[in-house]
Amino acid sequence: MPHLPMTQRSRSIALTVAAFALLGSGGVMVPAQTVSAQTVDPGTAGPAGAESTGTTGPPQDTAPERSASSGQATGEDLVELARLSAEAGALGEELHLARADLERADAERQRREREAGVAAGLAAVADLGASRDQSLVDRLATLRYRGGDTGATRAAVLAESPRDLVDRIGTLQRLSGATTSALGASRAASAEAARLRVEADLASEAARASARDAQRRADDLDQRSDEMRVRIDEVRRRVDALSDAQRALWAGGPLVPPGYVAPAIDGVNTAALNVALTRIGAPYSWGATGPSEFDCSGLMVWAYAQEGKTLPRSSQAQAVAGAPVAMPDIQPGDLVIYYAGATHVGMYAGDGLVLHAPTYGVPVKLEKVDAMPISGVRRY
Repeated sequence: MPHLPMTQRSRSIALTVAAFALLGSGGVMVPAQTVSAQTVDPGTAGPAGAESTGTTGPPQDTAPERSASSGQATGEDLVELARLSAEAGALGEELHLARADLERADAERQRREREAGVAAGLAAVADLGASRDQSLVDRLATLRYRGGDTGATRAAVLAESPRDLVDRIGTLQRLSGATTSALGASRAASAEAARLRVEADLASEAARASARDAQRRADDLDQRSDEMRVRIDEVRRRVDALSDAQRALWAGGPLVPPGYVAPAIDGVNTAALNVALTRIGAPYSWGATGPSEFDCSGLMVWAYAQEGKTLPRSSQAQAVAGAPVAMPDIQPGDLVIYYAGATHVGMYAGDGLVLHAPTYGVPVKLEKVDAMPISGVRRY
C-alpha cells in the first residue's frame, strides 16, 4: 500500500481504534472531527478514486505504524485486508454478471441451432418439392411429345370425327397448360429451395458463432472463478487469523443502531425489507443467496423472492433493472447501489440506514446509507 505521511502515521492508536470501531464493516465513513478518512476503493490496489468493489475499508490515513514484534494485525493490516476483501466482493459481483451473460449466450446458441435445424429441414423439403415438380414436367413432356408431332395437325389427321377432333385438341391444350404450370412450379420450387439452403447455411454459421461465443465466455468464467477462489482463500485466512479484539474492530458497531424501528408501511417493497431484516446477523458468504448466508446482491435476490419478485443476480444488473429513483425520493425497500462500478448493493431501511451484507467476517447489518459512495437507487 502507499506510504502515508508521517504526520498521519503518528496519530495515536486510540484514535485509530476509535476510527476502526466507527468503520465497522469498512462501509461507514469516519466523522471528520474524529479523523480524516477515505473509503477504500477496491477497483484498484490503492486508495479511493478508482472503480469500486462493493465494500470499503478503514481509512488509510489512520493506520498506526506496523509492529514488527507484536505479530498482531495493525491498522495498516486491516486497511490492506479491507482492500483485499473489497476486491474479492467486487470480483464476485462481476462473476454473477458473467454467469448471467454465459446463460444468455448459451440460450442464444441453442436458439440458433434450432433455427439452423428448421432451416435445413425446410430446404430439404423444398428440394424434394422441386424434384417432384421437375419429375411431373418430365412426364408431361413425355406424354406430349411421345410419337413425334402431337400438335393440332396430327390431331386433325387422326381424328375419326369432328367430335373426336375437338376432344383431341382439348386434351392437347390441357396437357400443354399442365406442362407450363408444372414447369413454373418447378422453377419456383427450385428458387425457394436455393433460398432456403442459403438461409440454412447462414443459420448454421450463426449457430457456430454463438457456440464459439458461449465457449469463450465459459473459459473466461472458469479463469476468473479460479482467481476468485484465490482471493477468497486469502481474505478468509487473514480474517480468521484476527484476534477477538481485532475481529470486533473488523465487524464494527452494533448490528442494529439503537432506536431503530422498521417502517410501518404497506407494500411489496416494505414487505421485502421486513423479510430481509430477519436476516440480520446472518454471515456473509461469497455467492450465497440465503437463506442462512448471503453476499450483497444475494440478500436482495432472496428478500424479494420471498415476495414473489425476481431480481437480477448481480449488483451491476440490479443497478440497471427496476425504476430509477432520486435520492430525495428514496423509500424503504429501494435498492441502494454503491460505487461507479455498481459493485455493492444494499436495501434502504428507513431512518437514513441501509441493510446490507458487507463482507466476510461481518454479518448482515444496518449502517448509514451514505457510508459508501452512492451511484444510484432502484425501485422494484
